[in-house]
Amino acid sequence: MEELKEKFNALSEKEKVEFVKEIMPSICQLFSENPRQLMEEMMPMCQNLMKQQGMEMCNMMDMMKMMGMDEDEK
Repeated sequence: MEELKEKFNALSEKEKVEFVKEIMPSICQLFSENPRQLMEEMMPMCQNLMKQQGMEMCNMMDMMKMMGMDEDEK
């Protein structure tokens, strides 16, 4: 795991975004097969990371809703 993390950290910002876009379908499939894992393991971790970055979950949800509305308007 550490080696993968180091390789990811060595990527440029653009490469990191491209990588995440490439693996997102696999991540979604993983959690769709076991949604409890998402709720029990990932949500608390995401919330803690967001707090550390000064982000609030409600703000993130509002931003996601706005992005969804923008997509509908296109």
